[in-house]
Amino acid sequence: MKIALTIIQIILSVMLSVLIFLQSNDDGDSRGNIMSSVTFQKRGWERIIFYVTIITLVLFLISSIIQTTI
Repeated sequence: MKIALTIIQIILSVMLSVLIFLQSNDDGDSRGNIMSSVTFQKRGWERIIFYVTIITLVLFLISSIIQTTI
């Protein structure tokens, strides 16, 4: 059981790293300025990658907690 959890954690950690690197890093003038009235929303693949990253993070945390209690 512990070996399976370790393998799952390795897979989830690689997935999490890839998903974080896939997210866009556009440092436009309006995104860096907190006083700007222009707001941006995530659309399309950017939104999907964002939600998949959050789900992967939660699964990784759950698997870590389970592994420490075993």
